[in-house]
Amino acid sequence: MELIGITVGVLNSRTIVIKDCLSSISRQVYPTEMTDFVIVDNMKKQYSIGAGFNQIVNMAKYDWILFVGDDDLIARTYLFNLCVYLQTCREKHPDYDIVGVTTNLIITDNEKRIGIDCAPTGMWNKQFLKDNPFNETLKRYVDTDLFSRVNNMPDKMIMRDSTNYGYYYVQHGNNVSFNKFDAKTRILKDIEQRSSRNLEYGG
Repeated sequence: MELIGITVGVLNSRTIVIKDCLSSISRQVYPTEMTDFVIVDNMKKQYSIGAGFNQIVNMAKYDWILFVGDDDLIARTYLFNLCVYLQTCREKHPDYDIVGVTTNLIITDNEKRIGIDCAPTGMWNKQFLKDNPFNETLKRYVDTDLFSRVNNMPDKMIMRDSTNYGYYYVQHGNNVSFNKFDAKTRILKDIEQRSSRNLEYGG
């Protein structure tokens, strides 16, 4: 299997919890020579979420960018599994122009963990994001907006690995995206309705 270069991007708005986030990224089993890490400092809240994400895109070294929340965690095999999933989808569906891949997630409040059928921002093709940047005016639902826009592009596809729960979304009271799950769940239904093959399992 041919590995792809992946930039992992984090928009840092919190000083304390980001240590756990960065620890989970540094422990990936994916080859370090194929990874790049970009951290955009947003402690002074000078960037909207969309503007911060676009900064990550501009700074990214590799052609694929995984966005990780500054208080979220990823399983040690997360990058590897995303790479395998992307390659598998390309092999099985060469007619698809796949611009993004995502997974399910585990929501946790540090006391309990629940796997839910809702997607994190995921991993995106850098050139696609340069041509279709994140909306910098939104205060929330930034990735959901991008998902929705792709759904209206007949020649582009997002693929979701519905067997992968390797992203840990840390839920707490001051999450900007506290109520995002209902909105994103509707978008995911639209994604799946575009193609019966969008429920492709694993790698």
